[in-house]
Amino acid sequence: MARFFVKREAIQAGRATIVGQELEHLRRVLRLSVGDAVILFDDSGFEHEAVIIHLQADRGELEVSRSYQAGRESPLALTLALALTKGEKMDFVIEKASELGVQRIQPFTSSFTVPKLDGKKILSRTERWQKIALSAAKQSGRTQVPEILPLCDFAQMVAGAGAEKLKLLFWEKETARTLRQVHADSSSANAILVVVGAEGGLSDGEAQLAMERGFYTVHLGKRILRAETAAVAALALVQYLWGDLS
Repeated sequence: MARFFVKREAIQAGRATIVGQELEHLRRVLRLSVGDAVILFDDSGFEHEAVIIHLQADRGELEVSRSYQAGRESPLALTLALALTKGEKMDFVIEKASELGVQRIQPFTSSFTVPKLDGKKILSRTERWQKIALSAAKQSGRTQVPEILPLCDFAQMVAGAGAEKLKLLFWEKETARTLRQVHADSSSANAILVVVGAEGGLSDGEAQLAMERGFYTVHLGKRILRAETAAVAALALVQYLWGDLS
């Protein structure tokens, strides 16, 4: 059955209300109608079996027959900080990161970032990325939609990283420390920040700033990976070692 996202407060007394983008997808894309059964999921981790009972241009009403916790979210609170990449590579990473269970995505600019976005473009891109995250969450059966945080620069990203997180900076100039070594020392970590640079990587100064703030620099092997490949590989390995990917 088709899955749709609604906020928890939109479900009251066995009835659910669907509006906006999700309503448009239900009516115009999937062409569902009164009597059709769907699955709803909310921002508290619950899924709801429901039947459409009323449709209007601006809202839909559904009757909820069963609610339950799906239990598909990773126990690992995983954040991806990714430097802006060229073209549609950012879209690709956000989609795959959402499938891999990331909770938050922090886009940032750095010394080697190529795209230059003004305020209007940043807002437009952020809205697009949030739609991609929602679509990926629906497709992969998640009950949490990753949050796309506002674009910031590298120094702001580093300064805003909480001390409670294990902070991993995947850097092509790191040749000694591996992810397995970090895991051996910090196997009980339940909140991790993964940082991946743009096509040109990160500067020595940026890496030094991160290390001064408690980041571990780690490498992904002997080969140089594209930014989008490195991000997906890093997330998969982190979920395998600390999360629920096995």
